Amino acid sequence: MFHETGAQRAGLIRRSTQFPATMCELTYSGPHFSIGTPVYKTPRSNCRLNSDYDPIDLTAIPDDYLPRTNYVLKQGLEGSYDRVPVLPWVSDGLPKAARMVTNSYRSIHRAMTSPSAERSLHSALISPDITHIHSCVSSAFRDVGGLLDFHALCVSLCMDFFIKTLGVTNLNSAWIESFPAPQISPNIRTLIHSRVLALNCLTRHYSRLWSDAWSPQYCLDSWTKRDIRLPEDFFRGLKSRWERNCALRSDFERRQALVEIDVLVAIILNLSLDELVSIYRVQFPVMQHYERDTWFDANGRIVFTASKGLPGIGLPRMARRDDTSYTLITPSTREEQIALGWDDVCDLRDGSVTRRVLDDTRPEGPVWRTIEYHAPFDRCDRESDYRIAWKAFERRLGHPPRS
Repeated sequence: MFHETGAQRAGLIRRSTQFPATMCELTYSGPHFSIGTPVYKTPRSNCRLNSDYDPIDLTAIPDDYLPRTNYVLKQGLEGSYDRVPVLPWVSDGLPKAARMVTNSYRSIHRAMTSPSAERSLHSALISPDITHIHSCVSSAFRDVGGLLDFHALCVSLCMDFFIKTLGVTNLNSAWIESFPAPQISPNIRTLIHSRVLALNCLTRHYSRLWSDAWSPQYCLDSWTKRDIRLPEDFFRGLKSRWERNCALRSDFERRQALVEIDVLVAIILNLSLDELVSIYRVQFPVMQHYERDTWFDANGRIVFTASKGLPGIGLPRMARRDDTSYTLITPSTREEQIALGWDDVCDLRDGSVTRRVLDDTRPEGPVWRTIEYHAPFDRCDRESDYRIAWKAFERRLGHPPRS
């Protein structure tokens, strides 16, 4: 869409880091989104580098949340009509404003990829009116079903494997057009769409997408494994109109949805379970390292992670003497204003750790929030979860996928 330097020289956009008042004022950059997460990070108020972004707590954002933007359209969308692509299937007889791609929900990707990174393909769904700079590529579709089918492939490990093995470093439109477009059976489509929507529809800006895609079959869905951190009534409680609890917000829930999408996409592509596991083992060593050292609390929040992409999430590995923002509560003790690290609490079986953090990711300005981590803490095993999900979908689909 907008070339980061050229569009500034042409007077279309200007560099100004601020919270947008409307969707039309939001211009996406690569760090804004991640895998199935359209509000992943927000630029800091003094953003200068790609590292000057803070992760967004999805459990705490309001329903109308918009992250900061680094670029502002000088004359709004109206002043950029000539530079915004049009939808080729919309009649030429309509005004340009009615044919722009910004009228539709789109799947957006980071253009620059790294085959050696944890994940190479970062894709999310963005709302109408949002623009983006040229470090991102977005794709519009004739119908909602096609959009969700395509996006499900893009957030899966299988498509990431496709990008990694080809050594793609610039994910341009030609590469995207080369992605497979397999036929998806209606029963699998329902399963995969419900998870894609629950991952992406985090704010009311996705209300129309939710309503347009809605199927009563979503309410008959369920998780493939039982865990106290996966509410059994999540799918049963879904409504035809978007509401806050339509979205998956905890770290544990969102990870499980992506695991199940991986399995469903593998089935769609006619891969076997062993092939899916082999893909994970061979091509995703960084992801394996992070999975082995990411720990969740009893409510599904990450309490510690080795992931370099999640700075400030959870506790530091070792206590920092100058950070006494923690409180440790056990059945027999309560210690306040102390320094704590993951190594100090990793064996805690009962009790909680609270942490005071200064949150500067919302328009009302920096606010102090208290984050709680409830023991016990444990890790996930992706290979084991793949096997459990595979067997569960095998039973539901009525015909065994290749194993």
